[in-house]
Amino acid sequence: MKKITILAAILLSSTIMLFAQSVEITPIIGYTFSGTVHGYYGTFDVKDDMSYGGILSVEVDHMSFIELSYQRADSRVVTSNYYGDGWNEANMAFEHYQVGALREFKEGKVVPFAKLSLGTTRYIQTSKGNNRYWLFSTALGVGAKIFLSDRIGLRIHGNLTLPLEFSGGGIFCGIGSGGSGCSTNVAFNVPLVHWDMGAGLIFRLQN
Repeated sequence: MKKITILAAILLSSTIMLFAQSVEITPIIGYTFSGTVHGYYGTFDVKDDMSYGGILSVEVDHMSFIELSYQRADSRVVTSNYYGDGWNEANMAFEHYQVGALREFKEGKVVPFAKLSLGTTRYIQTSKGNNRYWLFSTALGVGAKIFLSDRIGLRIHGNLTLPLEFSGGGIFCGIGSGGSGCSTNVAFNVPLVHWDMGAGLIFRLQN
């Protein structure tokens, strides 16, 4: 699925850049708040951590952009069981691959914007196992671009990324020893929400 996602992103970016009025490349860094899911048998707690990635923004109409974005956070997950089997902890990373639309609201040196995107999120167990889990996700964002020149600017933003479905702790079942804790196959049906605050340096390439 990862190869298909990357290939689709390359084909899409190549197509829309043919019609671009301007192109912005923005490496980003931020901090992601992920929260806790409470299920029938226990909790699934993804710890807050730093995130990083990049955005390709292509202006397809005046003040309207198509964006391709990638974001990753290397974090930890803690699962606990309500029935006395204790808790387990493992390292986990998650990645967001998104395609979306961004609309600017004014021209000038400070440009507020809002965006909506769709894509996929991948959860990766990086210790005590090698599980991978893909699911569809959507994201809403607001922010501002602050241009220092015609070519260079700063981007600040806040994003809410929401997986469209989430079937829970079973991704990480088996962490720990002796089958305790997560071995009870905790399952959740409540979405895990990722709140992200970040900033980036804009490099604008104009046609």
